[in-house]
Amino acid sequence: MKRVYLQKIIQRGEVCYIGKLDPREIVKVATKVEMSEVQDAQRPLNKKRVQDISKYVNEEDGILPNTLTLATKDNSFEIKYDDITKFYYIDFPSEIHEYDAYKNKIDVMDGQHRLYSFREDLCKLGNDTQYELGFTLYDKPTLPQRRKIFISCNEKQEKVSGNLLMWFKMQLDMVSENEKRFYNLVQKLSEEYPLKGHIIMSSESIKNGVKAKEIMAAMKQAKIDMIKIEGQPLNEEKKVKMICTYLCAWEKFASFKFASSKLKEAGAAIKMAGLKFMLLLLPTIWDRAISTRSRFTEDFIVDLLNQLATHLGVERNQFFICEEHKYNFRDRTVTDKFASECDSIIKSLGNDNFNPLG
Repeated sequence: MKRVYLQKIIQRGEVCYIGKLDPREIVKVATKVEMSEVQDAQRPLNKKRVQDISKYVNEEDGILPNTLTLATKDNSFEIKYDDITKFYYIDFPSEIHEYDAYKNKIDVMDGQHRLYSFREDLCKLGNDTQYELGFTLYDKPTLPQRRKIFISCNEKQEKVSGNLLMWFKMQLDMVSENEKRFYNLVQKLSEEYPLKGHIIMSSESIKNGVKAKEIMAAMKQAKIDMIKIEGQPLNEEKKVKMICTYLCAWEKFASFKFASSKLKEAGAAIKMAGLKFMLLLLPTIWDRAISTRSRFTEDFIVDLLNQLATHLGVERNQFFICEEHKYNFRDRTVTDKFASECDSIIKSLGNDNFNPLG
């Protein structure tokens, strides 16, 4: 056994202790929890999240700065006081044969996904790799206390914007090639009309702005990177030109401006739902230009959109704000469905039945 020294912490009469240990050691004495199993003072364990954290730690030199929140279940890990060092401590297994007596003796009240990612069947860190996590330890808390601690650990936490995290990952070169390709495209669009001044690249405040991460997701869904000329994918410069031309046509068609329109005047057009809808139709309108051997100009696009509006029975400047269309931008599912319907309409334009025999 070895001594693990602790510092005593008191908050409004509540006592806990802080220390540090290798998570590969802690997980050996933690309560065994099955994936997705309902727990009495904790959320179910998500298998994918555990695997993702393990992969991050194993392959990306990942660090986990947040501490674990743990609890003793009985007197197996008795908290003692050392008169010489003036520190508290627990005796912890240090040899393989000692762990059997301490299995399932520590409850994880917060940080379970981080801790269980260090299980032997997932963790690939070498024995020579030093890896420690800080922990806060409560001594035999009751079930109500454990639930209160879990709420305290999670309720007041403000989730960091995924958009800001993406920005940080870009600065640290920690994104995948796929993410990088879309990010660079969105970055360039944020510097060009009509989306200049409308895209939130990190955490800046832009009234009615749309987040870069959400635009990237919409582009991926629309398969913008699959658009081709003569069988060859467009380079980034041509993609920027294509998208800018396309979105300028939408501005002209529906009488709004992405970066300067008021929400009441533009409706869903300047919200992410509207932009996503437009992007979902882009590949079909591009294919239409190729099949009709037409130049991909604002006038060509506006003409198609006018035909779409006529088919739907809506005034062009009311496309995103009329009552019957507001429903179509209410949530992701209905927006996708509306885009699919409009996509089919555009594909059918000009395909009226024709009798070649007259």
